[in-house]
Amino acid sequence: MIFMTSSKFNYKLVKITWWDIKSSEKSWLSIDEIENEDVAICIDVGYIYKKTNDKLWLFTSYSIDQTGTDVGGVTTFPVACIKNIEVLK
Repeated sequence: MIFMTSSKFNYKLVKITWWDIKSSEKSWLSIDEIENEDVAICIDVGYIYKKTNDKLWLFTSYSIDQTGTDVGGVTTFPVACIKNIEVLK
């Protein structure tokens, strides 16, 4: 059995709250109703692989063995869509 050590896996577990595009559920709106529409607020939990000024890469699962680390559930976020990042661990 292989045990994970902090030197092999050094990624922060986070909860990311982010904005996503949302279309109106109604086919037609009056002009006065437009501002009642809003974006969707979404939450993802995973490990930050890397963050630049423009993008953040998150993965949700990983496997470590004698050949290295593999990751799954990779999502790339535009940083401008991220509302909040909370470190969980």
